[in-house]
Amino acid sequence: MCYNVYMNKNARLFLMVAVSSLASQISLNMFQSGFILAMSPLMMCVFLYLFKDLDSFKAICLMTFFSPLVRFLVELIKGGSFGNTFLYVFPDTGFFFGFALAYTYITNKLGYSPYHFFYIRIVICDFLGNCLEQTLRVMFSLTSYSLDSFATFAVIALIRGFIVILVCIATDAYMSLLEKREHEENYKRLVLMASTFESEVYSMRKNMNEIEDIMTNAFSLYQNLSDEAYPAELKNKALMIAKDIHEVKKGYRRVIQGLQDNFLSDFTDDSRLYISDLLKILSIDVDRSREEEGINLSFRSSFETNYSIQKHFAFMSIIRNFISNSIDALSLMPKSHHGEIFLRCRDMTKEGIKYCAIEIKDNGPGIPKDELEYIFVPGYSTKFDEDTGDINRGVGLTLAKDLIEDQFHGSIEVDSNPKGTLFTLWFPVDKLIENVNSYSNFGPSINSEDNVELYETVSRGDK
Repeated sequence: MCYNVYMNKNARLFLMVAVSSLASQISLNMFQSGFILAMSPLMMCVFLYLFKDLDSFKAICLMTFFSPLVRFLVELIKGGSFGNTFLYVFPDTGFFFGFALAYTYITNKLGYSPYHFFYIRIVICDFLGNCLEQTLRVMFSLTSYSLDSFATFAVIALIRGFIVILVCIATDAYMSLLEKREHEENYKRLVLMASTFESEVYSMRKNMNEIEDIMTNAFSLYQNLSDEAYPAELKNKALMIAKDIHEVKKGYRRVIQGLQDNFLSDFTDDSRLYISDLLKILSIDVDRSREEEGINLSFRSSFETNYSIQKHFAFMSIIRNFISNSIDALSLMPKSHHGEIFLRCRDMTKEGIKYCAIEIKDNGPGIPKDELEYIFVPGYSTKFDEDTGDINRGVGLTLAKDLIEDQFHGSIEVDSNPKGTLFTLWFPVDKLIENVNSYSNFGPSINSEDNVELYETVSRGDK
């Protein structure tokens, strides 16, 4: 893994040299001769692992100059004399130069390698670098060779290499976690998009049947006009209408085929999602809608049973349309009103049939009793834009009703009053999934109250 997403090479090179050079001030004195165990080599090794595409020899050579320079300047500021400070710090260059030669040679021969080989490489380069530094100190008569020194260098190299590997492994694990979370978020958004497209495709297919009927009637009209003594212009117009409608139908078919081939085909019919997963995805949609509408809203959900659903796009589309209806209703309330939407999933039996009942309740203004019978009629909506004078031509509830009846053989009940609206969606379990299984059959049980708290937190945008 090469961490080069956000910075170019020069920026990463500067970061490596700057951080590693400053890390030279974090050190542990090992000998009275001035030999220290500094953090700068450790940080340098970590950056070499993270930024694999950098020129390692160039980077370490820069470290050979800047790390001792930082130490030199700091010692001068502390009051050290120029000559003594130079003799004290200059041998550090031996470590980095020796490390650069060894690391570059091994890398050119073996390339980059897994953790255990990288560890061996770091240990060897660290040991050789310390040996060259010690040689310079001997040349300046700052110390002398001893077997104990070389043994210490070996131990230092082993320990420092071990720390480097631990940091590298931890960094990889953290980055993998971030990537996994990003992939999960992207997948959630894709599921939302796919559920929208699925419902649109369903609606377009339904419209195609109506278009087919209109085209048939138009062509029948042309045939009837042909049998009578009507003007040729009238006959031709009837024929042109039939042809135009046929082109509209072909356009619909191309759009449907394009969506299926280029997008929906990536989500196979064999894929399944749990209700709990769909609710988590739904909470993202609620967050976005709340921000767009600018309303004070909290969304909570709980489930007593958790089924694995095969037709999850259709299921999600149905739930989203009812949630959207509740959000639209709450947007009509005063700004001071705290909107609440609660979704509950539970098993219920009605007329001897086992159902998965989804209850969606809001504390909006409710639906007038004289309008309840029209809410599933295409075009019905209570949302009126006072600024433009336009009314929202709703088809969401109509589409949801068609989907639940056609795809799941279910039904919908609605109860509304001035304090809010409750929709109950009845999904026959045998139509919802192929095999009836609760979540406890697949994994640990889930506490409903815990889920209420989870979704309430997510919907408010808390992280």
